[in-house]
Amino acid sequence: MKRWLAQNFSGIVFATALLVLGFAVGQYYLQKAYQQQMEASYRRAMREFAVHVAALSQDLGKARVVAAPEQMGALAASMRSSVQGAQASLGQLPLGEVDLGKVEGMLWQCYRSAYAYGAGQLSSGALQALYEQVSRLSQEVQAFLAEKEVESPWVSWNRYFTTSLVLSDSLTAALTQINSSLEELDEELGALPRRASGMITGDEIRPEQAREIAQAFSGRSDLKFEVINETEGDIPAYTVEAKGRDGESITVEVSQQGGLVLWMISSRAVRSRELEAGEMVEIARQFLAERDFPTVHMTDVQILQNRATITFVPVVGGVLRYAEPLKVQVSAADGEIIGFQGILYYLAQGRSPQSDAGEDEPQIAMEREEAEQRVSGEAVVLDHKLALVPNHLDETVLTHRLGVQVGDDYYLVYINDQSGVEEEIVQVSSPEFF
Repeated sequence: MKRWLAQNFSGIVFATALLVLGFAVGQYYLQKAYQQQMEASYRRAMREFAVHVAALSQDLGKARVVAAPEQMGALAASMRSSVQGAQASLGQLPLGEVDLGKVEGMLWQCYRSAYAYGAGQLSSGALQALYEQVSRLSQEVQAFLAEKEVESPWVSWNRYFTTSLVLSDSLTAALTQINSSLEELDEELGALPRRASGMITGDEIRPEQAREIAQAFSGRSDLKFEVINETEGDIPAYTVEAKGRDGESITVEVSQQGGLVLWMISSRAVRSRELEAGEMVEIARQFLAERDFPTVHMTDVQILQNRATITFVPVVGGVLRYAEPLKVQVSAADGEIIGFQGILYYLAQGRSPQSDAGEDEPQIAMEREEAEQRVSGEAVVLDHKLALVPNHLDETVLTHRLGVQVGDDYYLVYINDQSGVEEEIVQVSSPEFF
């Protein structure tokens, strides 16, 4: 045996080397193909985004000259469709670390302003400002795509030797630049209705207090938090950051007035899913309860890349308050809290504190039985709650929120308590969202 090994040692080593090399080459090409596939999906999402923004720009341009009510109504509907398409395309990009607040805010302004335009309530100045804003966005995106059409794939060759999928630096930089370029026109949009009006009040805190608040809120007492930025604007805040294991960074935004955590995000990659949706909902609910948030009701669960984003709304006096959402992001691997968003909730407290709302149910104009009779006879009402929801003009209205079943399908129907009109109808996957 030893003699045979000695005689064939070089052949064994050569064969082993070939196997290792073959495995390495195979892994290299598999990863390269995967990254090219993902980059192609990002490119497709950007193209779709560009198409929707271009269509929105064209509709806004036409809206400046159209006067017939029928045409105005059709243009308004087309604008809303383009906005929804653009928002959906943005959602296909892994943009967790790219600030697109101005782009998202502009799309929301367009969506709401489309309703105002259709009702003849949008001023020509506001319409012109929107047109210029969207046209600039469209031109920037088109220029970026045109530049990329003459290049090879967006991922440079050295990226193919890494084990993690990273969004192209050029795409990240371009989107950041596009978002920043919209800032110059913000003042011209002042005539438009503002979303999330309100303010955050309270005693002003110091940077060292912001660090303590961020550490306590995140529950990461093992990490050292540092203030890395101070932001001005509508909500002055401290940006606090800590570095964790495996390159993880945790960023927390703390308001300078009141010391409230506006949002928190972890860059941690979640590589597996071990928990069910219901388990993650309860973890998120407990997280909010431990931080003295009011009783909440879960309204939505989105699981993407093993990160569950769970939306709650507070329940005050038996009424669900949809304009005050709280979002919590949970790792599906181990249940760790890796994200939080509470700006709209805090701003709502500045408009009408819950302490002034009382714990009694509000007076209703329509009896529950009458509201349930407003739905089709084919629908079986399984749940009935009261809910304050923002309508298309962002006015908060009291509704009867009916959870109904039609055949094997489930819907939430929001019936205006005053008019009896359906404010919204939303299909849900199961009665757990009632």
